[in-house]
Amino acid sequence: MLARRAVALLALVSAAADDAATSAVQRYPTPSTASFPMERRVVEAMVPGDAVRNYQLVERTALLGVCGPDRNRPESGVIVHQTHYVEVPVHQKQLTGGENAASLRLEGPSLEYQCITDDIDSIYVNENYRLRKKFAGGAHGEVWRAVRIDPQSVQDEPFILKRVFAELGGHILQSGLREAHFGARLRNEPHVTRFVEHFYRDGPIPANGSLPTQELWLVFYEEGISLRHYMYSSTRASASVLVQPSLFWHRMRVEPGGADVLREIMRQLLQGVAAVHAKGMVHRDIKPSNILVNNQDTPVLVKLADFGSAVDTYANKVLYGERGPSQAEETREYQPPEVLLHGDIPYDPALPTSYDMWSVGVVFLELILGSPHVFAITSRARAKLDVHLQHKSDETKRKSYLLHVFTEFCIYEPPSLYRYHNDYALVHSDCNFGTFNKTIQARDPLERGFQDAWGLNLLYKLLQWDPAKRISATDALEHAYFQGPYVCPETGREFSTRRELEVHEAYLESQRHSTSFVLRNVRDIPTSFHCNCKRHFATVDACTRHLRARHHDASSAFCHYASDSIRHAMPPMSLPATTLDAGTGAFHGRRQYMEDMVLVVPRRESGTNYDLYAVLDGHMGHGAVTYAKEHLSDRLRFHLQASQAGYKTLMNGTVAEDLAIRQALADLHSGFLATSGASDFSGSTLTLLLHFPDDRRFVSANVGDSRAVLYTHNATLSSAISVDHLPNVPDERSRIESSGGFIVMAGVWRVMGQLAVSRTLGDRHLRQYVSHDPSILHFAHPSDASFIVLASDGVWDTVSNDDAGRFVFERLDRDDLYEIAQDLVIEAYVRGSADNMLALLVDLRSET
Repeated sequence: MLARRAVALLALVSAAADDAATSAVQRYPTPSTASFPMERRVVEAMVPGDAVRNYQLVERTALLGVCGPDRNRPESGVIVHQTHYVEVPVHQKQLTGGENAASLRLEGPSLEYQCITDDIDSIYVNENYRLRKKFAGGAHGEVWRAVRIDPQSVQDEPFILKRVFAELGGHILQSGLREAHFGARLRNEPHVTRFVEHFYRDGPIPANGSLPTQELWLVFYEEGISLRHYMYSSTRASASVLVQPSLFWHRMRVEPGGADVLREIMRQLLQGVAAVHAKGMVHRDIKPSNILVNNQDTPVLVKLADFGSAVDTYANKVLYGERGPSQAEETREYQPPEVLLHGDIPYDPALPTSYDMWSVGVVFLELILGSPHVFAITSRARAKLDVHLQHKSDETKRKSYLLHVFTEFCIYEPPSLYRYHNDYALVHSDCNFGTFNKTIQARDPLERGFQDAWGLNLLYKLLQWDPAKRISATDALEHAYFQGPYVCPETGREFSTRRELEVHEAYLESQRHSTSFVLRNVRDIPTSFHCNCKRHFATVDACTRHLRARHHDASSAFCHYASDSIRHAMPPMSLPATTLDAGTGAFHGRRQYMEDMVLVVPRRESGTNYDLYAVLDGHMGHGAVTYAKEHLSDRLRFHLQASQAGYKTLMNGTVAEDLAIRQALADLHSGFLATSGASDFSGSTLTLLLHFPDDRRFVSANVGDSRAVLYTHNATLSSAISVDHLPNVPDERSRIESSGGFIVMAGVWRVMGQLAVSRTLGDRHLRQYVSHDPSILHFAHPSDASFIVLASDGVWDTVSNDDAGRFVFERLDRDDLYEIAQDLVIEAYVRGSADNMLALLVDLRSET
């Protein structure tokens, strides 16, 4: 259908109703019509309905019907000139302006004729509709272009008729009836294909003389061409069809106005989806072939089609049989994770509309990447996974490949992954919006990525692993991608949704009333500091500089001062007994309230094979830090026990432990956000240490800047066993900025000018930019181990790793661990720390 194909590629879809959008409409003349002006005049002169002998023009294509005496002869063709016609062999049926057959060309527009007089039943469906051409078909039916017969009208009105193969079974008939049901309910929606009616007709009489079957026909207005037809061009080979991005797609991606076209397609698609959801329906089969584009009007119209897989209350009860909806009615490439990975669940029963929002996200991603297989795995990644999946089923392998690609796009949440790990050999990476953005750029055949930051933000919200976190169609239409950013008048910050702006404004109000950052007047700072050499100093800094300059060979490398008043202000603390001896000390310092907490859980108490030690540092209130302390042990026990049960199927048991710890912390993060009030903007850092006495090994993990340091060789060697997650660290900064955020120096580097760490639990107002994924380290119990210090950043702000090691080692054989921990906190306070302070000491020499 060369001429029809030319029409299909003539228009670049309009972007919007305004002037900018209208100017985006562009027409693409094809070389064949531009090269042969004579033929073009002929095509314009001939219109469907014109007759030549026994043939009637119904389409400008390269096929020819045969009727009359020609029925039993080799197929003939008709060449139309301006004044007459001639019959030629079928291979010469191209239009031409020449007089002899030798001048006929193989390219250029051509004509399809249909017999006027014969096979009347295959032309006239009933007294109202006359078929013109079948242009699509599949296992369940066939689709025809047709006209409605109206003697009172000068020109026949075009329609689309779909014949459902009801004779193949009741389930196919039900699919047709569902289309009729939803078509009637959505008849007045502007972005849904207009349904006209449905009717039955007796089918052909079978050769065996049995009664004819009933044919179900559905009638729709002709609404345009499928989005898939616009997006792809295909080349047929001997055994396959090569599909590649079309000229339309390429120009939409690279030319001025193309971004407006893409935005308009998505806007109208979402309008259609929002209308469907507003009536309590779910489409369940949104894909480019079910999205129609009509460029005959300005602005262009985009409509949602094919509701054969849709569900609502009535359809569930009546039109799906006893089994109800299933995945059989869905298209795998557009199914969300909760459907793909859960047997035959057709959608999330709690949030069925989330199915469609995922599919819309896949269509959006498809429009960006120009591929119908946006989640295809690379051959290299597939080969690596196959090593772990040698004895797995094909279905398990397929799901494993898909999950691997999801991790590349960062479309997953760790709490959901452990149950897939053993079966699907997942590879974990630190995922966030920035990684999502980079993956799109890496997979873009144009190597451009998607340049619209708000569009990427919307796509990320559509392709959320958790159905509850996917943006709704109504909210998507209010997104900054369509409406422009929502700007805070106080800070000038821009947000993608009105809700995010409201959260930010609520945070600012909360911050104004917060006393967390208020420093109190202190009167307990010592005023005299002395060295072992008997010299006295008025400040700790002066005394410390003296010590370092003189290198005194004395029993202490630290200054002495009176600290009883500070010690009396510190709360008494005690810890349950563990395999290793431990002690702790804490002080609110110059802050009015204490937000640092410590947690120690012995293995005998938790019923596990490890002791747990943790330091938590809250901010903006006690909500997040309290929740994390209360639930950390339970979540760790749950996930670690599950991971230990799966060790035999893994090449390395530490992989499962890492995943379990990540899941546990993700549980804390999501659980706090789900259960706390919308005005609770608190967050917490966390550093934990797991000691497995039977294996003589440790695992440390942290989010934020509370630090753990291991000391060996009499504290002469120190090794950080945690990672400070600070905004100005290059990898952290890159992640934040690629997520649409920024960092700024405000005394210290801060995310969005607010938070001094780049990873935390909680902090709902910054969750797009701040990760809750921990850094994890496994290490054996060193033979020359001395002790481990876990402390909040209030300690490390003024005491270096080396100083802390020397400070503790000087007292380790002389003082109680609690007293040493208190002294270390006091030392940090006296040196000028303005934050809460907490230190936890674990004596590694005490293991028996």
